Amino acid sequence: MGIVSPTADLWFYKIAFSKGIRIDTYSAFERRDALNHALPGRRFTRGRQPSEAPRFLPVKRRDQAGNIERRTHVTDNGEHETTPPWDAAKVNLTSKEFAPGVFAVLPDDVFAKDHVATTAGFVIGDQGVLVVESMLNGDLASQLIGLVRQQTSKPIRYLVNTSYHGDHAYGNYLFPDSTVVIQHPATKRYMEESFEDDRRFMIGLMGAGKGIERVQARTADITVRDMVSVDLGGRTVEIRHFGFAQTPGDLVVWAPDAKVLWVGNMIQAPSPALPWLLEGRHRDTMATLVKVREFLPDDATIIPGHGRPMRPEEIEYPLRYLRELDTAVQTAIKDGHSVESALEKVTMEDYGEYSLFDWAHRTVNVPAAFQHLQEDGTEF
Repeated sequence: MGIVSPTADLWFYKIAFSKGIRIDTYSAFERRDALNHALPGRRFTRGRQPSEAPRFLPVKRRDQAGNIERRTHVTDNGEHETTPPWDAAKVNLTSKEFAPGVFAVLPDDVFAKDHVATTAGFVIGDQGVLVVESMLNGDLASQLIGLVRQQTSKPIRYLVNTSYHGDHAYGNYLFPDSTVVIQHPATKRYMEESFEDDRRFMIGLMGAGKGIERVQARTADITVRDMVSVDLGGRTVEIRHFGFAQTPGDLVVWAPDAKVLWVGNMIQAPSPALPWLLEGRHRDTMATLVKVREFLPDDATIIPGHGRPMRPEEIEYPLRYLRELDTAVQTAIKDGHSVESALEKVTMEDYGEYSLFDWAHRTVNVPAAFQHLQEDGTEF
């Protein structure tokens, strides 16, 4: 069975990040070739899903002189070097109470960096606990469960994954069998159909020996397409789908009495962090973020996927970036630029303070917006 979701372009961006590949001038055909090289046993076609068939092609591009140059970093023994976005073996999780029984779970360096390991949280009611996210591996899931147990011995009745990303959902298997796992249908489908491919990618990204080898797939008992309310006893928590933001299955978790919203990777982190358009569709992302902003009271607290807590007004920063990106890429297309030359025009250096700017903006966002606007048939 071929991968159904995400698209080939998403796999390309993910592999590029894990391998340290600068791919901002790859054509669609070179992206396909790079994927066929990186995921042997599958055959990718341009911008679409792969079919089963082995293919081995080098990851390559041409330099300004027309010579082929490699874009991967290779060690002396022939292995690809990997620089993880964070070291899973060094993450220490802490809890912060925002209202009685409502806790965000945050890496202990969350106020020192603009991008950190995955955040999470839990809400305690009279009859049980709802947990948001399950983390990357068994160790981090155990840390999370331990933080819950420091506050209550009540059963963990519900576990919500905000997306299919491994650092948000791989720890599901460590929760009690009685815990009800909640996901969007797209997340459940992806994990059922592509878990082993995703595990291999995550090992390549985060490194071997980080506990990812031991995780087991565990998918939803309940799926949420729109909204469900969960009664924890004296307290209700809402699980909502506002629309596409980074994946088709993005969920948010809202504790209305505490005015706390967990958004997962819908928002990576506050300024200076930028959106990661791993599956493109930046206009859908903008529309979803607007819906979230309109839903929230001004004094609400947002727990983003990889950063410090933030206020609703701070959503304007990623929205402004996406609007400017949309306008700049539209102009580049109107002026007849290719995606390669558009990268020289759409620099947006005002956003360069973000530690992952070069990768997020040049490698992912500009090519993704360019492709989306072309495929969307936008009139210029």
